[in-house]
Amino acid sequence: MRTTPRTTQPSRIAIRAEEIKRFLASDTGRTVRRVTAAGLVIGFPLVMRIPVLRRHPILRVAELLGGVALIVKLAEAMRDWEPRTPIRLDVE
Repeated sequence: MRTTPRTTQPSRIAIRAEEIKRFLASDTGRTVRRVTAAGLVIGFPLVMRIPVLRRHPILRVAELLGGVALIVKLAEAMRDWEPRTPIRLDVE
């Protein structure tokens, strides 16, 4: 039996919060925020109407606590977020 050499992968991937903010402030990040927010605003209330899922204890608690409205508000805030200070992009 012939063995193939294994490729090594990094043991972990570290992403700093600043890198995430930089990405979300970019044009691609704005698109990702907009699409994700639209999916949550439209999808989460629809998911909460599925009878099988409504019986799940976690979704019952979310419904009682106004979870749908909270998720929609979070999605809208994510969509509308803009950095307060300009984020410097280092191009090497």
